Amino acid sequence: MKSGLQWVVPEGYKSPDSLKTYLNTNREIRFVSLVGVDFLGNDTDERIPVGYFVKNINEIFTGGIQTDGSSVNLPGIATLNDAKIDFIIDPNSKWFVDHNFDNMLPDGKPVATLRIPIFFKHHDKLCCSRSALKNSVNYVKKEMMLLFEQNPGLLPSGVSCEYIKDIKFTLGTELEFWVRTVLDDVPARELEVSQMLKESYWKRTKGQVRTCLEESLEILESYGFVPEMGHKEVGGVKGKISADGKLFDVMEQMEINWKFADPITSCDNELWARIVIKEVFRRHGLEVTVMAKPVEGVAGNGEHMHVGMTLFLKDGRKINPFSIDSDTYYMSSMGYGAMMGLLKNWDVVNPFVSHSNSALKRLKPGFEAPVSAVASLGASPLKPSRNRSVLVGLIKGNDPISLRFEIRAPNPHTNSYLAMSAFLIAMLDGVKYCAGKDIEHIHKELTKGEKENAEYLEKGRLYVTEKDVFEDFSPAERESLFGKTPATVWEVISNIFEFPELYKNSPLSKSIVSSFFLSALRKWEVELRQKEIPAVLSVVKSIKRFPELENELDSRVWESVDSLRHLISKSGLAQKSIIVRLTEALDKKDYPKASSIFLELQRVFTELKEVWSIYRSNIMA
Repeated sequence: MKSGLQWVVPEGYKSPDSLKTYLNTNREIRFVSLVGVDFLGNDTDERIPVGYFVKNINEIFTGGIQTDGSSVNLPGIATLNDAKIDFIIDPNSKWFVDHNFDNMLPDGKPVATLRIPIFFKHHDKLCCSRSALKNSVNYVKKEMMLLFEQNPGLLPSGVSCEYIKDIKFTLGTELEFWVRTVLDDVPARELEVSQMLKESYWKRTKGQVRTCLEESLEILESYGFVPEMGHKEVGGVKGKISADGKLFDVMEQMEINWKFADPITSCDNELWARIVIKEVFRRHGLEVTVMAKPVEGVAGNGEHMHVGMTLFLKDGRKINPFSIDSDTYYMSSMGYGAMMGLLKNWDVVNPFVSHSNSALKRLKPGFEAPVSAVASLGASPLKPSRNRSVLVGLIKGNDPISLRFEIRAPNPHTNSYLAMSAFLIAMLDGVKYCAGKDIEHIHKELTKGEKENAEYLEKGRLYVTEKDVFEDFSPAERESLFGKTPATVWEVISNIFEFPELYKNSPLSKSIVSSFFLSALRKWEVELRQKEIPAVLSVVKSIKRFPELENELDSRVWESVDSLRHLISKSGLAQKSIIVRLTEALDKKDYPKASSIFLELQRVFTELKEVWSIYRSNIMA
């Protein structure tokens, strides 16, 4: 079914005339979709009939397709009274061919749609996630070259600025996702026990799950992704087998990795991979979710981002400027600076990474997701190790080119375009600080004790640890040593409410940062009103008393259950319920207060579920 299909448009067919030829040759491509990405990471996907597209191709290539601000998430830019957005085709990206295997043509080929990546343009400025990343890459390259000219000591020994042909950044992502049958009936407790016993991690896949995993890898390979591995992740339980050999009650966590690429290509690949994987599993009756925390009490979905940098020299050599041949130091001065920049600026980088309730629910102790802004370097410069409890890990392989940073906080709904933009700008800030400084001084500053002073980093904090952040530190110690962990979306995004100094004069302009802030704020408020509050009320209303089955202990426990139910959702003459107070704070746009009340709601709701579990488990029915 998949042999003889087009998967990616060849480079020579991305002009109007050559694309006409390509479309006339591949008649199964019946539609064209222009794919832009707004500030929350949503992509546009429409169907333009090929006949109309070809007839108007010259106009379309010069921005002839338009939309308005209600169609994309660009608040503060595409406003109600100034909403026109132009679509500008990106000829330097990968153009995917999207096959609909549910709609087959008489010749046996599926109907296909050509997906062409584009930039959004408002008046004379590009304003979208893809353009922000493109401009950030170019900006950081230019700034790095100026630094090299002014501070030759940043470069590896024997390399000078005039030898450099190009600077390239790399990005690799790891996609985790949960797979389930649509009408699954898997108890949460069973999932928790399976995770504690590590029954699923890297286990053999079976049935249609195996088929889907293999098919996904094959299709991604056809698209040129160079898949490296697909396997079961930590979460999940064994599915049951029906009489016809099919699995049901499936609830499994998977991971698929593919080769790194330049930042924009990598982000485009990630966006498309999510769609491909979901479609493959859907065709086999399985549902895929890439929510950061789809199931309470078990592992969430991460998307660790691996960030690297390579110097391409005019003599053909490739050099990793973060790497160093040393048994004393883990990285070069430039590598230390880049890591320091990420850690120092994390408060204003994090809004682009974790800006949803689901994201913060994933970042909890015990689930191999970072809870503190701290890094790991390794057991020693000659003995690389892997600390999975930190925010930023230094990854070393046998080849110096492979040295890179693994940033563990992102999840599949992180806007990777804006997150990578923020990473690069933060890393540049740290490199600027380290320029001209002795490597011993920089190493000592990054690895300093919490009571030691520093020029760039904060006193009173640790920035590097090789200990287990979850097991070796209490919550109070983590907050004291590594800084307070944001507990709500407001606590995360409020750090960019005032335009941060880090982004001044960078492509993450005031208008872009402000628009993203408004997008994230609006999303958080909608999630609270339409998801979090209804979910809590649903549980509260489902709790029933069984007086005829109670003993004295049950009666006493029920009093606690009932008190907590009323505290959450039942207002009286003297006191409003938590949900009413939260709704009123949102109505008044008092977001700091709403944030505080939401934390109260989470705490009381957790207590309610625990007490209700005690009551229900002792009722003999």
